[in-house]
Amino acid sequence: MDLNMKTESERQAALNAVGEFAETYDYRADYPEELVKIITNKTNLTAGSKLLEIGSGTGKATVQFVGFGFEIVCIEPGIKMIEKAKAKLKDKNIEFIVSRFEDYSAPPEYFDAVISAQAFHWISQPLGYEICSMTLKKGGYLAPFWCIDLFGDSNLDRELWAIIEKYDAYVSCMPEADYANRMESVTSKILGSGLFSKPEIIHTYLDKNYTADEYSNYLNCDTKRSDEEKQALREELLKLADKYNGIQRRYTCELYLTQKI
Repeated sequence: MDLNMKTESERQAALNAVGEFAETYDYRADYPEELVKIITNKTNLTAGSKLLEIGSGTGKATVQFVGFGFEIVCIEPGIKMIEKAKAKLKDKNIEFIVSRFEDYSAPPEYFDAVISAQAFHWISQPLGYEICSMTLKKGGYLAPFWCIDLFGDSNLDRELWAIIEKYDAYVSCMPEADYANRMESVTSKILGSGLFSKPEIIHTYLDKNYTADEYSNYLNCDTKRSDEEKQALREELLKLADKYNGIQRRYTCELYLTQKI
């Protein structure tokens, strides 16, 4: 699943393919406004604060931070992703840099906070933590966050999970029973870096009722499938949406807020 920490070969494959999904990436879920407010408040960001975003993609999260008057730098390896983000965010106080984060010449002790939306698991470690620590000011914050669809034991969840497994259509999802282990794993990796404090894990939630076509677009947002596979997937989702009057999902948006030691 795309939430697991990645191997180097997986990172390279993703880097080679990242531009292919620029036009469909925004079918992913948005981030709750409450989550953005929590980050800005708990990291003590104010107008003029310097914010670094790792893996900014098409600017899906970036756009939610632009109204605060921050000086934002976005690092993203996909040129097409950045082109789409620039179109959304023209005339804003944002610097876009096309680069892998591992190759970024980060200025020392410059940023007040580093954020990463749905992307930090793609960064090579421990190098990623080392760069974050080096570029953050004393007492600065690292705030990676993800929106995850946790599947429980309801009839809809079981039937939808079966479709996802059938088409290998995992997009930021996992069984609810596995989630405690995930939180423990992410926390241990942050602490294992020796550079950051034990993270405060903060949850917010986002509810969305999809049509079959909307959910089909979501499941196809970052995966290549044949037209025949896409149609077969859509037909199964149409039946499911008709049965349950839409495809209702609740995303668990998790923030790991940690401070530079």
